[in-house]
Amino acid sequence: MKSILYAAALMVGMFGVVSNASAYASLAIDSNQGSRWGYSYDYDNAYDADQRALNECGQGCRVVKNFATGCGAYAADQSYGGTAYGWGTASSEHQAKNIALKYCRQYGGTECIVRVWACNSY
Repeated sequence: MKSILYAAALMVGMFGVVSNASAYASLAIDSNQGSRWGYSYDYDNAYDADQRALNECGQGCRVVKNFATGCGAYAADQSYGGTAYGWGTASSEHQAKNIALKYCRQYGGTECIVRVWACNSY
C-alpha cells in the first residue's frame, strides 16, 4: 500500500494536478436591433466575464448569454418590429452561430443575424 501511495505522489509531482479548467464567457447587447454589443472570453469566473461584456457594450446593455468553455452566439431578428432571438453554444464558432440562427428563425424571425459571438480558448 505504501508503494502505491508513493507512486501516486511521484506522478502528481511529475505531471502536476490534473484539473478541469473552465473559461467563462459572456455576450451582451443593448437591444435585439441595437447597434452596440460586447463580449468576453477566457475569464476565471462568470461575474468578471459578465462585467467585461457589459463594460464593452456600454450603458443600458444586458447580458444575453454566458457560458463556460466552447463558443457561444446570439442572433436576433432584424425585421421591423421583430422580437425573435436565439442563442447557441457549441465547440466551434460556426456551430454556435448556426444554432443561434436556427432558434431565431424557429421562433418566428425572418431576418435573423448573429449580433455577437465569442469563443473560449479552452
